[in-house]
Amino acid sequence: MNKLFLIFLSTCPLFLNAQFYDFEHNLSDAEKIYGLSQFWSEAKYNFAFFDQTEVNWDSTYQAFIPRVLATKNTLEYYGELDKFCALLKDGHTDIWIGNEISKGQIYIRIFFKNINQRIYVEDIIKSDVEKIPLGSELIKIAGKPVKSFFEKNLFSSISASTEHEKWNEATRAWFYHHLKDTTDNVELELLRPDGETVKHLVRLYTTSSKGKFTKKYPEWQAFAYEALPNDIAKIDFNTFADTIVIEKFKEVLPNLYKSKGIIIDLRKNGGGNSAIGAEILKYFTEQEILHGSVWQTREHKAAYKAWGKGMVMEENFDGWTEEEIAHFTETYEIGKGIHWYKGDTMSFKNDVAAKKIKAPLVILFGNNTGSAAEDFLIILDGIKDRATTIGQKSFGSTGQPISFQLPGGAWARICTKKDTYPDGREFVGYGISPNIFVPETLEEMIENKDNVLDKAIEVLREKMK
Repeated sequence: MNKLFLIFLSTCPLFLNAQFYDFEHNLSDAEKIYGLSQFWSEAKYNFAFFDQTEVNWDSTYQAFIPRVLATKNTLEYYGELDKFCALLKDGHTDIWIGNEISKGQIYIRIFFKNINQRIYVEDIIKSDVEKIPLGSELIKIAGKPVKSFFEKNLFSSISASTEHEKWNEATRAWFYHHLKDTTDNVELELLRPDGETVKHLVRLYTTSSKGKFTKKYPEWQAFAYEALPNDIAKIDFNTFADTIVIEKFKEVLPNLYKSKGIIIDLRKNGGGNSAIGAEILKYFTEQEILHGSVWQTREHKAAYKAWGKGMVMEENFDGWTEEEIAHFTETYEIGKGIHWYKGDTMSFKNDVAAKKIKAPLVILFGNNTGSAAEDFLIILDGIKDRATTIGQKSFGSTGQPISFQLPGGAWARICTKKDTYPDGREFVGYGISPNIFVPETLEEMIENKDNVLDKAIEVLREKMK
């Protein structure tokens, strides 16, 4: 599914009748079945988390054949594939529409935020803020209560590993599923903080009509450093997808050595390369080996599947050698499609010769902390008592996706690797919980405060005494 920005735009004649999607192109029946079969087949043999779904993959595939054949254009076809994909409930398994279908970025001029499954206005264009103040709650979309609208129109198309990410994605992208061009509009009903109910009509626009918003947002940076009062240093790692963050981190090392407390903020870090996060942690510990997640992936051997398909598991193995038991078990499991190749523990040698940072450490993370950033948290868990974590549950998805192109230009990903803590604890599908949970609040959002950061400073001050 395309990830789109939530920005509301009022009507402007220049953009009337502009279409943002291709409604004309239609795949052949053979292409439609081939694309569905591609996704089904790759998942059948490679998907790592069938144990977290309730789907019968083969019968569901059969049920979707007439559904994809009935689609009237390629966009509608991808919508059915989205629903097929969403049944796997995984944040690293998804479908991305190509430029042939999606004609650039689209916007509405209002930002919403999910707080405990209630949707509030986080930001809005200045000309509309008097009518719809920040903190107004979205009550209805197109006359339907928000929860009902999400359940009927969105949740079935969102592939997410956790319930909080499903709600966050629906909050970010509800209009993408409901508005297709500037001839469409939808009426929203909102409850203002003063208790008054107002209705608001929204449309789509292009990036050329963003308008001026009530809040100001800093420009995104991969890395940021800030010196806070009381000799506390704050470092933002907003990605682990670029080694520039290691270079920038090394540049501020002299300041970090002088600091009495350090905060690492991962709340905007969606992942990247796990080795980058491990490299950062090497500067905070003398531990010689840093251990991350243990991984496994499904394994298929064609001949073993043929041999094992009709096998029945033995009740006991009296008189069998260990080698015979292992071969029998592997053949049986491959025949049933449940055999796993056991990978090793993700490990990193601490080869950093530089002086280590001894100051108390606090790590901030939340719902948007995912993938390699979650791997960072798993590694941190193995460095006992080095840091306190504060925030909300993490994204709840990591792993190695296999990517492939679908008919019509879209791309698909399927997660092939299952990661757990070294002791077997699962976090994919659940999210990692911080040591100190600080819930998001409506007041915090309206007043532009940062309760998580405030708590981190409080914790550090206590540790620095």
